[in-house]
Order: sequence, then C-alpha cells, then structure tokens
Amino acid sequence: MTDISFLNRLRRLEIERVLPDLAGGTHVLEFGSGTGEQARFLVEQGFEVTAIDLASSNYADLRLFPVQDYDGRNIPLPDRSVDVIYSSNVLEHVENFDEVLAEFRRVLKPDGYAVHVLPTTAWRFWTFASAIADSLKAAVALPVRLARPAGQSRARVLKREIRHIGSGFIPRAHGTAPEGISELWSFSTPAWKRKFRRCGFRVMADRPMGLFYTGTTLAGDALSIETRGRLSRLFGSATRVYLLKVDDRKAATRD
Repeated sequence: MTDISFLNRLRRLEIERVLPDLAGGTHVLEFGSGTGEQARFLVEQGFEVTAIDLASSNYADLRLFPVQDYDGRNIPLPDRSVDVIYSSNVLEHVENFDEVLAEFRRVLKPDGYAVHVLPTTAWRFWTFASAIADSLKAAVALPVRLARPAGQSRARVLKREIRHIGSGFIPRAHGTAPEGISELWSFSTPAWKRKFRRCGFRVMADRPMGLFYTGTTLAGDALSIETRGRLSRLFGSATRVYLLKVDDRKAATRD
C-alpha cells in the first residue's frame, strides 16, 4: 500500500523544483490534483489555482485542499482562461488522452503553456525490479507467517501471501496499458513527445526531475533526498518534466 505521507513529501519536492517553470502566469489549472498537496503549495506561493480531479480518485478522501470533482471529459473553465496547466504523474492514467488534451488547448490562453511531470522508463523498470525483490522477501518470510498466523487461519494467511508473492512477478500496468511491459516504451521520452505532437502541442523543453524512487516506495524515508538525487544519476530519474505550448498550425487542423 502506498505510504501517503511519503508520497506527499515527494510531490511537495517535485512542485518546489518546477516552481520556476510556472512563473509565467498567475492562474494555474492543476489537472488531477490528488490530495491537493501541490495545489495548496502553489496557493501559498501566490498563484490562483483551480484544482480538479475525478470524484472516484483514490485520494478523494485524503484531500488537503478544495479540489473540484471533474467528469473526466469537460474541464469546468471558460475558453482561454488559464495561464498554465500543470499535472504531476497523471496523464499516464488518462484513457481519453486526445480528448483531454483538446480541452487543454481550449482553456489555455494564447500565450499559455503546460507543464507535465511524467513517469519514465527508468521508473517503470525499477518498479518491476523492486516488486520482484519484495515478492522474494515475502517468500522467504512465508514459513514464519504461517507459523504465527496472528489470529487468522493458516489457509487464509497462505492464500493472502501467495497472492502477494505472485504479484511481484506479474508485470501489471501502472497506466492505461493492459499490461506493464509496453510501458517500458510508452513512458519513454520519445513516446511522450510523439503523443504530445499528435495532440497539437510542441515540446519546448524537457528535463529529468533528478529523483530516484519506485512505485513500491523502495526504502521510503530511509533514503535521503540527496541520496535519491545521486541514485537518479546512476539509475535514472523516476520522472521527467515536459514544457509544452500549443502548436497553432496542428491545433487548427484538429479543431
């Protein structure tokens, strides 16, 4: 299960690192706000923030900021009303990607732009690897868990633990793919750029966030931010920042 306090700390660090990229406007739309941790930070920095997310979000009961429920299709804002669109680790989950990016084009001001933080191939690979390591650790501990079932039947404990052990060896998808292996490509920089261009955006710049972590919250707070920065240089950054502007020519042909 995700450590929500650790996740919030990661997201706070990410928003601090992209803050200079958001300085080109005052009205920020945060798309897929989750707990609202990052939206709250932006308000503290003086931005006007519209935060939206699905009512069915896994974080709907953990919100720290007024996040508007969103129907997944229509962004509740007028045309050309937003200076900057920001999202963090969200677009990989969007099924109707082209439709959502058309909405982004609609609500952005003519001189507006978007900043998206997205998972990388490195994150996908090391999440697979750490899940396997976690399963192997659980397999080694299985005899102890069966010997001390903590008030549950051994059959129930065995069933739960076998499910846990097996889950690490199954490459499950994080985003919209039916399985996880294809995400080694779809989370790559060339793949993200291709999708953005297809949807009428130009990638003005991109760079690694410079943090190493995995989807299994490997080591959690036991690894300092400085250590995670050094590890990102060895094993790759978990996320990458993309700065986009509407490509007026392509957008005109699509709209």
